[in-house]
Amino acid sequence: MSEPKIFKIDNLGYEASESDNVFNFLLADAGIAYQRTPPSTENIIDNIRDGIPKLAIDTVLAKTSISRTQLSNILHISTRQLNRYEKNERLSPEQSNFLYEFTRIYTRGLDILGDAATIDAWLARPNMALGDVSPIELLDTGEGARMVNDLLSNIEYGFYS
Repeated sequence: MSEPKIFKIDNLGYEASESDNVFNFLLADAGIAYQRTPPSTENIIDNIRDGIPKLAIDTVLAKTSISRTQLSNILHISTRQLNRYEKNERLSPEQSNFLYEFTRIYTRGLDILGDAATIDAWLARPNMALGDVSPIELLDTGEGARMVNDLLSNIEYGFYS
């Protein structure tokens, strides 16, 4: 089992939250700084309502093994429409919410399972605890994301998964 993740303390003196990790994963490589003072649920909701930049989709596709088709299914948008987005456009609040949830689960999986190759394989492999469905297939619904998150909790605490 990997050691627990140590969150970095930023220059404002608070620990990085899970949402900070998600937004940094999505936006840091695009040169978009994410910093909230202090982190709060309202800030997360505001960012989702405002729409996550389309650049975050490119980041997810580059940093994970998820395909464009799988991501378009999670976001409830056709791959054709996904390809039409301009670089500086923002996703709708619904699409932003699904992208945020996918990334939250992915970054949590990185913390628990240790590396990108392992979480990528875990997401793609059918899992008995999920009714022999792969976790990636469930991330297009809120309930599916909750089930996958619960399964990651079981793994984190050493329960059968």
